[in-house]
Amino acid sequence: MLTADDVEQRGRFVCVGSARLLNFATCGYLGLAQRDELKDAAIAAIRRYGTQFSVSRQLLQLPLYESLEKVLGAITGGHVLVAPTTTLAHQAALPVLVRARDAVILDRFAHASLHVAVGLLGKTRLVYVEHGDLDSLERHIGQLSERYERVFYVFDGLYSMHGDFAPLGRIAALRDAHPKLYLYIDDAHSTSWTGMHGRGRAIDQLSDRSRVVVVLSLNKAFGAAGAAIVFESSDDRDLVRRCGGPLTFSGPIQPAMLGAAVASGKLHLRSDFADLQRQLLERILLTTEVAAQLGVPLANVDRTPIFFVPCHPKQELRRLMRSLVDSGILACPGAFPIVPMGAEGVRFTVSLHNTADDIMQLIETLARLMVRGSADPVESANTSPTLC
Repeated sequence: MLTADDVEQRGRFVCVGSARLLNFATCGYLGLAQRDELKDAAIAAIRRYGTQFSVSRQLLQLPLYESLEKVLGAITGGHVLVAPTTTLAHQAALPVLVRARDAVILDRFAHASLHVAVGLLGKTRLVYVEHGDLDSLERHIGQLSERYERVFYVFDGLYSMHGDFAPLGRIAALRDAHPKLYLYIDDAHSTSWTGMHGRGRAIDQLSDRSRVVVVLSLNKAFGAAGAAIVFESSDDRDLVRRCGGPLTFSGPIQPAMLGAAVASGKLHLRSDFADLQRQLLERILLTTEVAAQLGVPLANVDRTPIFFVPCHPKQELRRLMRSLVDSGILACPGAFPIVPMGAEGVRFTVSLHNTADDIMQLIETLARLMVRGSADPVESANTSPTLC
């Protein structure tokens, strides 16, 4: 619950309490929020439409919505509906798509917004599966298919805590083997930085998108605001547009962010956009390579910009986080209730804001602190310094 100092933000550093910290906490993996194209488009939209267009989109929308959905359609190759946030996208789409005679299977590690949205489904049959347990998943699909008209598997394409990809190839094979299986994928964290034109890993890998709905984030690496629900059919898109609860009563995306999102979408379609993705991949590979060399344990080594370092049993997370801050580094504490008790660790991200030297400094600092921490006695909760 920190507050950044009131200084100009450029991305590489963040100032907190007059301390200048290397920023390894952002989800803006490509640094697009600092691009002049997006800033200029946001300013132009404000000058043309004002700071807010306070009308329900069901009644009247700015033309920027159509422009945005058109460019997102070109990026994804699907039928796109824009929502104010990924959370509201799930709350709009799932209660419309899932009918009374359907069942839902939810990955326990799925993002909290999916758990909230599934909670709106009332008496719908709901089954949880442990993260990555595809044998259990297949067993439940078979059992539920015997009793229900359709079975929705709801999961993340890229899990936001450990940075691991969903095994899309095996999941797609299950979809092909079970005609009643539908996939609903939150791919927020892989939007922009991976996939052709930044369409994310799920859309990029699932060449057959029948019975698949994918939600992308226009925040995070996209650098603007909102979410894109990508449908196989225009009928499903139009049904959610007309009947999706939050789309009928929640406020629209502000003009500035619509303008920035359209500019970001056009940037994604440029021929040089892949260069940004390649530069980020180089930083990801450097991080995993240096971590392996220095013995910093990573919970997962998929090629993603999200990393999680489990705490040594004798380390205390708050001490470690404070030591990182004292070393000039801002990362994220992964602690209960974000992760289960006993599964604490340091979550950090890499972005185009980070230089190779920055990454080296981070990993070397983690290696030093973890070696020191393994030899030091654990400080009590009453005496450990906190991030606050």
